[in-house]
Amino acid sequence: MYKNNSGLIAKSKVSEYKKGLCLTEKLVSENPLLFLYETVAHNLKKTICILIIMTIFSCKENNKNAMGIDSPEKFAEYADELQNKKHPILPNKISIQLKDENGNNIKTENVLCHLNIYIDSLSYYTYSFIPTNSSGIVELTRKQMIQNTELKHYFDERIPLDKNPVKFDFFVMDSNMLNGIISSMDNYLNVDLESIKADLKNRGLTDAQIAVQIPAIEEKMKSDKKLVGLLKKNKNAELDYSKGEKKITDFWNSESDYNYELK
Repeated sequence: MYKNNSGLIAKSKVSEYKKGLCLTEKLVSENPLLFLYETVAHNLKKTICILIIMTIFSCKENNKNAMGIDSPEKFAEYADELQNKKHPILPNKISIQLKDENGNNIKTENVLCHLNIYIDSLSYYTYSFIPTNSSGIVELTRKQMIQNTELKHYFDERIPLDKNPVKFDFFVMDSNMLNGIISSMDNYLNVDLESIKADLKNRGLTDAQIAVQIPAIEEKMKSDKKLVGLLKKNKNAELDYSKGEKKITDFWNSESDYNYELK
C-alpha cells in the first residue's frame, strides 16, 4: 500500500497499475525483474484467462468508492503523516558506460538494462528494458526514473528531502530471459480478440462490460507490440558473460549527477 502526498490512500491506483494494466505480466517479489512473462506458446486458454482476470478486476475496481476524510481524527492522522513525509534521494542524472574486461568502452546500441531503486532492505522500485545508446551508455534523468517506476504515484520534490542514502542496483539483462519474454509476448499478441470476447461472455460478463474493457485490452496489446519490437532489437547476446553478471550496486547520497562504469 502506498500513500500519496495529500495523505490519502492511493492503493487502488497502484493496484490498477499492477493488476489492471499487465495482461501477461505478473509481479514476482523474489526476482529482481518486474516483468516476467508466462509461457503461453501451447496454452491459448491460459492466456485468455489472464485477460479475463484483468477485465473482471477492472470491473470491480470501477465500482469502489473513494475513501474520504469523514472525521476530525482521520484528518489529524493524515495531516500528521503529511507533515512527517519526505521524498527519497534521487540523482539529477546518472550515466553508465558499459566496459569490457580490459576497460575498453563497449560501443553497442540497444543493450537492455535494468534498475532497482530500494525503498528498504527488501523492497524496491523497478525500471526494465533500458537501452544503451550508440556509445554503449545509459543516461537517465530523475524525471525518467520517476515516470517509469511506481515512484510516479507519490514522489513530490516540494516536500522535505529524506537524507538517508538510497541503494540501487543496475545491471545488464540476461539474454536468455529476454528471448523467453519475446517468445511469450509473440504468442500472446497472436491471440484472436473474438476468442477473448467469446470467453469473457461465457464467464458471465455482459456485452456492456465487455464493450467497456475491450478498448483497454486492445490498447495494452498495441503498446506491447511496440515493446516487443524494442526487445527484438536487443544486442545483449553480443556481450561476454564469462566473468559473471554485469552489475553495479551502490548508494545515492545526494541529488547530484553520477557517472559509472559497468564492466
